[in-house]
Amino acid sequence: MVKNLDSRYVYMSRALRDAINLPPGQEVVGRTDFDIFPKIIAESFRQNDLLVFKHGKPLVNEVHATGFFAHAPKWTFSSKYPLHDRSAKVIGLITINRPYTEVMGLDAELNRLLPAIEHVFRDYAEPITIGTLAQLCSFSESHFMRVFRQSMKMTAQVFVEQVRMFHAIDAIKHTAYSIARIAQDAGFYDHSSFVKRFKAFTGTTPLRYRHEMQAKLKTERTIALPEILNARCNDPRMAPTE
Repeated sequence: MVKNLDSRYVYMSRALRDAINLPPGQEVVGRTDFDIFPKIIAESFRQNDLLVFKHGKPLVNEVHATGFFAHAPKWTFSSKYPLHDRSAKVIGLITINRPYTEVMGLDAELNRLLPAIEHVFRDYAEPITIGTLAQLCSFSESHFMRVFRQSMKMTAQVFVEQVRMFHAIDAIKHTAYSIARIAQDAGFYDHSSFVKRFKAFTGTTPLRYRHEMQAKLKTERTIALPEILNARCNDPRMAPTE
């Protein structure tokens, strides 16, 4: 993956597109992480990019989870390296991702979190406790919370909320269900709390987000006549005869 100084994608490999489950044909060149990921995640990516741009040094071996919704979670080591022009000025960055198991092996401790993560992905709408997640990984609760925080750079509670929010966002985009029903189906049982958390996550309210997505969809579905067809339509020789 290659980005310019505005963190806009210049190139994204097919392997990365598959890893983050981008739909076939979705254009990414010229777009930013904010066009692809929720605000809270995109912001963390942007801050890492800015560190590379500012100091001109690589940011290596960050662990990321890929896969959302029904997709199986996978782990990658992500390293970002600055790109320089001939005068040694930083002009962008390149990111190289390697599967976690290639580096750490199949028995790495991080992989022992997968049963808990898969449980969250599958049963996000149900009540989820730290005790249940720890038991699935054969950890004590304290050890589970420590390993999860160290590995994921967030608490298990925050991770559960993010997964639920991903599903809520997807439902707002692709269904006509009420915001209240979407919140409940995603595991949020306090509507006002959901609206507040949604705004913190995306930067806007659920209803406004839906309106923005609908307006964007209408724009993308607008059909532009090809230039050659426009030319024919404007050519008096092509006018219909009575």
